Amino acid sequence: MRAGKSAYIIMLLFIVMAAGCSSPFKEADAAFRRGDYQKAVELYGKVVQNKRLDARDMARAHYNLGRSLDKLGRTADAVEEYKRSIDLEPDRQEVYMDMAVALDKIGFLEQEVDALSNSLILKPNDPRAESMLGECYAKLGQFVNAKNMFDKAVRQNPRDPQNYVNLGLADDKLGDTQGAISCWETAVKLKPDDEDALQYLGFVYNRTGRSQDAVRIYRKLLTMKPNEVRYHNNLGVAYYNGGQYKLAMKEFAKVLTIDKHYPGADIAEKLSKKFAARGHG
Repeated sequence: MRAGKSAYIIMLLFIVMAAGCSSPFKEADAAFRRGDYQKAVELYGKVVQNKRLDARDMARAHYNLGRSLDKLGRTADAVEEYKRSIDLEPDRQEVYMDMAVALDKIGFLEQEVDALSNSLILKPNDPRAESMLGECYAKLGQFVNAKNMFDKAVRQNPRDPQNYVNLGLADDKLGDTQGAISCWETAVKLKPDDEDALQYLGFVYNRTGRSQDAVRIYRKLLTMKPNEVRYHNNLGVAYYNGGQYKLAMKEFAKVLTIDKHYPGADIAEKLSKKFAARGHG
């Protein structure tokens, strides 16, 4: 009986110890799921102090600690935890992706390029990673590299209008205005109310003297956002460039009504007075 009782006590102690080891993970995961990130940081912090964890579990603990820190706005600290996770387990693509997002927040763009490049090694042709890497290159002013990544993103997902918006921006920066227009027009075909594509088209139409096309675009944008002052201002510019002075004056008057402190409002006021003096009112 005594031997049986001793065996029972030893087994009970083993169960308690095992529960004690796994409990911080469970509690930390639960805290993260319910949005209690401060508690999650505390609990994952305890987990990473457990020297008996194998490398895989330790990598997971550092990764989740990083995610919790990021949720609290402690992005630089989160990046360090992601790096520790990668050192222990370098083949988890989601860690590189989350680290890239965090690095972007704090402006560490060169490191973000490395993280996204490693992500693409693990998961080639990932449209999200390609698009993010293209955006990162664009922020660095490396528009040839940006265009290459956006080209790949378009090929991987040709039905996503955002890929064409991004590719158009790279083309425009590289001086390929017609290529940019083609990309943005494709984006609008895929998504007729894509505000980014529409406003880029309106701007480039104004810039290249396609006044009537610019008028069409800005009128459409104003059906979406009737009180958007910059769209009224740019529509006024399109009317002005097309010689439709009376319509231009009306748009500039709307600019002054909506926001007299708008950066273009002083020009709008001067043009309105000039048109009135010339009898265009």
